[in-house]
Amino acid sequence: MSNIERSQFMQLTKPKMIIFDAGRTLINYKEINIRKGIEAYYPYIISNPHQYTVEELEKYDDEIFGSFDPCRENRFEIPMENKLRLLFDLLEIQFSISLNEVAKIEWEEDPVIEAVNHVADLLHWLNGAKIRTAVISNCDYSGKLLQEKLNKIFPENQFEFVIASSDYGVMKPNHYIFQAGIVKSGLEAKDIWYVGDKVAVDVLGSKAVGMMPVLYKNPYNAYEEMPKNVYVVDDFMEIVKLIEECEMIRRKQ
Repeated sequence: MSNIERSQFMQLTKPKMIIFDAGRTLINYKEINIRKGIEAYYPYIISNPHQYTVEELEKYDDEIFGSFDPCRENRFEIPMENKLRLLFDLLEIQFSISLNEVAKIEWEEDPVIEAVNHVADLLHWLNGAKIRTAVISNCDYSGKLLQEKLNKIFPENQFEFVIASSDYGVMKPNHYIFQAGIVKSGLEAKDIWYVGDKVAVDVLGSKAVGMMPVLYKNPYNAYEEMPKNVYVVDDFMEIVKLIEECEMIRRKQ
């Protein structure tokens, strides 16, 4: 389904790179279970003078992490490691491992994540078509941890870089995070397509820096109004059709 006018569609060219959002674009979070994450890192505690239980840690986790909500509302990202540092310093808890390792253990056990339908098929097709790929995502875990997660879910991926908002402290649609991706790609913005599931964050943010946005209409999201002059897909293999149509138009010109 396309909201692009015919004249603009005729101007589309095959992308040299496609950059993807992660959450609700490449992957869906089926379940968030904070307690499961706490139970996973709890054995690594070496000092817990107030004898906090898993249940009590869950309560403080929710309370303290909630204090960071205004940051996200204003499009600033506080890294998970910093949030954990505040939590454990306040509770005087110490670990035998680093906070980065605690964050990794927590994320391995906490959210249940599944691949969005046909993403793996699309990535395989793009690899064969020599179209480069990368990721820019709003995520409070580091880009390194996000890449490790994506590597497990999509073992054949060839993402050249994975940028998480926690790496820079600013979130999409801030134009700097998109521009960082452009710089890393070594390409012009017009040669990059950006695929994401949110209109205000992904579509408008990438379009503002000159990328060609593609909206993935995730069934978990509510869309009040579709943006004009934007290609909208319900299934990722529609992106293959769009690229093939671009090539057909180019050959006829």
